[in-house]
Amino acid sequence: MTLATSVAVTALLALSGCNDPDDKAEPGVTPSTSESASPSTSATPDTASLVGTWSDEEAEWTVHFNEDGTFVEDFQGIKDFRVGTYSVEGETVSLKGDDGNTTTGSIVGVTLAFKLGTLIRN
Repeated sequence: MTLATSVAVTALLALSGCNDPDDKAEPGVTPSTSESASPSTSATPDTASLVGTWSDEEAEWTVHFNEDGTFVEDFQGIKDFRVGTYSVEGETVSLKGDDGNTTTGSIVGVTLAFKLGTLIRN
């Protein structure tokens, strides 16, 4: 066997035991999972955390959340399609439009999921 082959075989043998399903975790030690792609959502979201422009390009839908608790929607090329006020309760965002309709969505990680589409901060 060549030196390179010996090193490769030794490395494979050493690594082969790393994913043994029979390995038990130490008592009191909880395995951790890394979710670096999504920020911590331990804090309760509030209206201030939504301020800014959010959009869903596929749905051609943009919502501008203002500091004063109002919003403006642009939809399928129509600017100021709908205006109103917004609120956050827990993980639920409510858009109460001047048309009398209220649309609710969920805060899911760094997105806002509504039936119409999923908004992402611009």
